[in-house]
Amino acid sequence: MSGDEIVVVPFPHPGHLFPAIELCLRLAERNCRITLIQPASSASSPSSLHPLINTVHLPIPDSIRIDPSFVDTTFPKFLTDLLDDRRRSSSLPICAIIDEMAGSLITPFVDFGVPAVSFFTSSAISSALEHALSQIEPPDLTGVGPTAVFDVPGLPKQVALSAFDFAHLHNGGPPSFGPRQSRDGRPRRRRDVASTDGAVGLIMNTCVDLESPFLKYVARVAAKPVWAVGPLLPDLFWSALSGPVRDAAGARRGGEYGVSEAAVLDWLDSKPQGSVIYVSFGSLVGPNDAEMEELAAGLEESGRSFIWAIKPGARQHEPDGRPIVTNGSGYSPDGLEKRVQGRGMVIRGWAPQLAILSHSSIGGYVCHCGWNSTLEALGCGVPVLAWPIRGDQTYNAKLLVSQLRVGVSVRSMPGKAVSKDEVVQGIEKLMTDEEMRKRATSMRSVFAQELPLSSSAALNDFLEFLSLDREKQ
Repeated sequence: MSGDEIVVVPFPHPGHLFPAIELCLRLAERNCRITLIQPASSASSPSSLHPLINTVHLPIPDSIRIDPSFVDTTFPKFLTDLLDDRRRSSSLPICAIIDEMAGSLITPFVDFGVPAVSFFTSSAISSALEHALSQIEPPDLTGVGPTAVFDVPGLPKQVALSAFDFAHLHNGGPPSFGPRQSRDGRPRRRRDVASTDGAVGLIMNTCVDLESPFLKYVARVAAKPVWAVGPLLPDLFWSALSGPVRDAAGARRGGEYGVSEAAVLDWLDSKPQGSVIYVSFGSLVGPNDAEMEELAAGLEESGRSFIWAIKPGARQHEPDGRPIVTNGSGYSPDGLEKRVQGRGMVIRGWAPQLAILSHSSIGGYVCHCGWNSTLEALGCGVPVLAWPIRGDQTYNAKLLVSQLRVGVSVRSMPGKAVSKDEVVQGIEKLMTDEEMRKRATSMRSVFAQELPLSSSAALNDFLEFLSLDREKQ
């Protein structure tokens, strides 16, 4: 298919760009000519990794927070002008792959007769439950506690929706990205199959081995082909599965924050196998200072060795998922390392996450359950103490804790602040439940062949679908 072009349009946000770039590389490896549309200042350059990938730059900075008006007005016009130029030169693409967070961008391609496919960068369970929340009539929650659950027809009982889920949908707050308005009055962006109107199919960053029932549900409610082609993670991840890896670029970044990758790995080498807890909430979100204090106290009281990576720029959130306006300086557990006397390492800033997770001394992972972090934990066979903050993280936690049973929820009550005792109890459960730890270890087999065989087959099926679709035109 090297003579035909596929245009890939990610949502202009780092968390969406990275899996889109990996998808581009997977397609280019199958002899597809790719055009990736990304912010001009993005550091990622897949064209340098494969000659069949071309990059078209958006006239915006590579920002963490995108003005919604850009996606709704400026971006469609940019694509319309691009397609108009292509039509005049008789070089329209054969397909467009559009991030589902920017589903309105399907329209320009359809207007030019180019078939579009929706691209879901997160889990199938989040898409399934978001759809269910938007379609099911909310139950009467009068006198019902937040832990009460309600089964979803067509989905496993283990991931039933809670009263907390419904209450947040009704109030327009997290974890839902449903059809109601957000707190600032803007319509929420849908993260379910409702965003795929006009698309001929769905590509999902997951695999059948992990999410079969949710993929089947999405395919049924969408009434369209679904290709599960993930996990779309970088080569460094697959290398890490065979043992700790050293990332030269990462080591340089670590030095800027006063810690080197070598120092981290040397510290881990000194600890017994499976004895260390890794704590990280990613670079974008985190708990508030009060909960971070409880976490610090819990780590201290647990008696377990730990590595805690704290990102100063992460946006803090209340226990119910509401964002907090802060000065951006971030939390610092002053004196913690000194008090625990060598059994704890605190990294302020960047941390070599894959090198840490793949190290044999790591026995558990306290995380926010972002999808990339979830996939990395599963691939490395590490059980998770689930501390979701917002959005799809809540559903990814359900997958880990209730469906795959390779994790423990830190909160005893949804929406309530996490306490020191819950941290201690969660860590102890994580480190001593041998059956759960065996299940987590067994997850590694899903990733043993690098990209799962089912995902490689799905990519081939997608390309076959495009060929057949062209023959019908």
